[in-house]
Amino acid sequence: MPHRQNRSPLDTLLRLLAAALAACGFGSAQADDPNPYYIGASTSVGYDSNVFRLPQAVGDTSYRYGLLGGIDQSIGRQRVYASGTLQETRFQDLKNLDHTAYSVNVGIDWATIYKLSGKLDHTSSQSLYNYGGTNIVQTNARNLERRDETIAQLSYGSDSLLSLDAIYTHRNQNYSDPAYRFNALNQDAFSAGLTYRPRESLTVGTALRYTMGKYRLERDFDRKDVDLTANWIPTGSSVINARLSYGERTSRNGGSAFDFTGTTGQLKWTYQPTGKLSFVTLFNRDTGAESGFINGQQAGTFGDESRLTNALSLNTTYALTSKIRFDLNLYANRRSLVFGSLRGHDSVRSAMLVATYRPLRSLSLSCNAGHDSRRASGRISFDYDNNSVSCSAQITLQ
Repeated sequence: MPHRQNRSPLDTLLRLLAAALAACGFGSAQADDPNPYYIGASTSVGYDSNVFRLPQAVGDTSYRYGLLGGIDQSIGRQRVYASGTLQETRFQDLKNLDHTAYSVNVGIDWATIYKLSGKLDHTSSQSLYNYGGTNIVQTNARNLERRDETIAQLSYGSDSLLSLDAIYTHRNQNYSDPAYRFNALNQDAFSAGLTYRPRESLTVGTALRYTMGKYRLERDFDRKDVDLTANWIPTGSSVINARLSYGERTSRNGGSAFDFTGTTGQLKWTYQPTGKLSFVTLFNRDTGAESGFINGQQAGTFGDESRLTNALSLNTTYALTSKIRFDLNLYANRRSLVFGSLRGHDSVRSAMLVATYRPLRSLSLSCNAGHDSRRASGRISFDYDNNSVSCSAQITLQ
């Protein structure tokens, strides 16, 4: 049996980027973008007053430095893209949390002359677990969270009045800390439906969706949904995206406490009243295996103990000048929790202000300050408070 060589995250990142670069270089004579490549480096320093998001706070300073790179190349009707980051994090006192984080995203958008089009996208990442996201285990151990997600989309008649659409999604998540491995999850979802475009400013659709989830421990489930979707541009400054779903989640091996029948969905409103000011408001209601995608910073993971999560976020951006920008991010959620025979609720509130200065096109400097907290009822979850500040610099060459 041939020997398999273990590859580091850096090796994986470089190989994937090199493959995508080669693909783009092969068609460079037909490329629409004369300079699709970029590379860069970043560094930052930050302080968290409660690193593990526990009732008994432990604060520390962390230092990060990393590399980034990517391509985005059009070749005729096709578009090939790839991006990646590699980051080292070192803590001043909590040395056990030192780690290497990475993320890689590769994909292709394609189309043919026969009204067929599609997308294939894959993302892999590793990062320190977001202890303030979904954790119900009080621990100060290092926990690395690894994610893989593959999405394949196929559409027939995408530019027509009516189109047929199919989507397959595979997700895999695992943890390095054994205390969290009961939430390790493999999930496959299939969706098929119709999209109708009565006019340029309105698109509506309906689809049937089937999801199979398998946890490390016996909490496997099936989920069936009917989705109604709409994308509407009521004015030149507003865009509304909506999904309303009715479905049923049933456990396959005794975890009936997580079963759910009812309505879920998402409503997103993007509003830009001026060229300098914009707002993005997002409301999401979904079950635990999906709720981790409500907000990447706070949700933490899609394998949590939430039977149902309602979340609301508001992101505001104001460009003071062409070089100075401010972002205000507000987030709140409420989770209905289940753990064995226990029931409970908790809610997270967070606010972050970010100031960004770009003295050069290739150089970006930013600082942010934030606060997040959680309040819990019942014996499953727990309260915490945290304050954080950080500053970073990034240089990108293109």
